[in-house]
Amino acid sequence: MAHIYHGSDDLILTDVQKQDFPSNLSRIDATYKCRTTEADNLAPLLAAGNRLPEYPAYIIRQNPTRETGQDGFTTFRASSFSSTGTGISTSTPAVFGAIISSVNIPISIDYLTGATLINTQGLPFTVLSDTITRTFTLAANVSVTTLALPAETLNYKIVSSTESIDTLLANGTYVRDVYNNATGLTVSVPFDRNNIFTKVAIINVNRSTYGGVDEVQCTWGYDFANAGLTLRQTA
Repeated sequence: MAHIYHGSDDLILTDVQKQDFPSNLSRIDATYKCRTTEADNLAPLLAAGNRLPEYPAYIIRQNPTRETGQDGFTTFRASSFSSTGTGISTSTPAVFGAIISSVNIPISIDYLTGATLINTQGLPFTVLSDTITRTFTLAANVSVTTLALPAETLNYKIVSSTESIDTLLANGTYVRDVYNNATGLTVSVPFDRNNIFTKVAIINVNRSTYGGVDEVQCTWGYDFANAGLTLRQTA
């Protein structure tokens, strides 16, 4: 491509290529030219971490490539990144998946007879459960621990267990102790044999930094590692 030189001693922007990604990450590849005699003085303007001169919302990720031509001009090519919106929004796509987990669930049961069963080793289960994955952008200094849990309902199915929960509970009625995040109190709720696992948490995070913005792939699923049952027989 031919360019008309106007006598400037500054960086001259000659080409811009922009690409937006579904995660809200946005990339600009910019090409600059300058007099070779000024190249060393102007190169720091395009150093990694700086904002792209004509597009200050975009931060340069790596030092630019540099090519010195035989025509007295030097060419710089810089890649920079920004975000069209950070965090999870209603437009952030969700991808459902599933995993098989082998888990041991500690259990404590207080019976009406006064007897107490405590199994700290846990009942072994094999569970097929849903996962949900989203890819989005966050500011580089924002932790994923600030993210809300997904609004979608995740389900699970117990594939097998070496000891049936029904054997331990017989035909009684039980309540379980559940921590209420809103009040900070533990409350007792009716126990549902089909609702043994209730805690959903982040189970995997992949995070790549692009200067001032990170692209994050986050997966939520059942938090089996911190699952447990504390039951009390009421009838």
